[in-house]
Amino acid sequence: MSIKKVSLADIASSLGISKSTVSFVLNDKGDFYNISPETQKAIRIKAKELNYVPNFFAKSLREGKTKTVGLVVPDITHAFYASLSKIIQQELFSKGYNVFIVNTNDDPSLEIELVEELINRSIDGMIIVPCNEVKPLQPLLNNTPIPVVFMDRIADEFGDFVGINYNREAFELVNKFSITPKKLGIVHHAANIHSVYARVEGILASCKEKNIEAEVMTSREFVKNNPITNGFDSIIAVDAKAARQVFVTVQSLQIQIPADLRFISFEDDPIFEYVNPSISTLKQPIYEIGTHTVNQLMKRLEAEQKRGNHLFLGCVFEARQSS
Repeated sequence: MSIKKVSLADIASSLGISKSTVSFVLNDKGDFYNISPETQKAIRIKAKELNYVPNFFAKSLREGKTKTVGLVVPDITHAFYASLSKIIQQELFSKGYNVFIVNTNDDPSLEIELVEELINRSIDGMIIVPCNEVKPLQPLLNNTPIPVVFMDRIADEFGDFVGINYNREAFELVNKFSITPKKLGIVHHAANIHSVYARVEGILASCKEKNIEAEVMTSREFVKNNPITNGFDSIIAVDAKAARQVFVTVQSLQIQIPADLRFISFEDDPIFEYVNPSISTLKQPIYEIGTHTVNQLMKRLEAEQKRGNHLFLGCVFEARQSS
């Protein structure tokens, strides 16, 4: 059984007043139009009694704002992006905004489709973690006035950005081993992603400066080869998925960490603190990334800043048993 949606006209008719008077009151403009407190109270009581639900799209059209932000992430199941999404949603909600979260699965074609869909929904702003490069999105974003802040994975010089200087952080990570490596394995899950590529480049540059032999490999290649047999005494996994695979493989080979092999993960994971031995990691400032991203978007929405601002935040090394 369908129930007719209550309209402003229904409320007005039941009280014997004009529709415009009801509209002014329910849009918090009653005092401005000198509507008596008694009438305002009666309208609000009647609206509640009739279960009146405001027309979101009509209100957005009147005000020119939807109070909605689009959040585009590559993998919502990843612990980093799940935590980041939660923080961003909380921060935006505290500022009166709702969030549309969409997941691209690191698929550039799907990313373009989803961003276009968000734009068509007349959102007020967007926060995007691009699949890789922002170039494929530029034609779409250049044709919309909607402010955009890129996050985590680097933007171009015209886009706002909040995140980590992965190259610099990776360069310093080589110094965190208790003993300087002689031969370092750099294990990744997907090096075609800009943030992962930057980490690999930073580690290689540090190894070159320190005359450390280094070899880059996929996590699949690592699983197929015994690291000790191949002469590695240290491993850096540049992402959490690779780190989990490294740890499981080493455990299955009964290689002792850190006695036989020292191990650091660039990304943290909640489980890394509780495994035995616990895994040393670089902790990214998730809360700060989320809050600074929202603040940057608010400045753009309020026309306080032109685009092109890049903010790089630092990481903290969490020394545990594995390094």
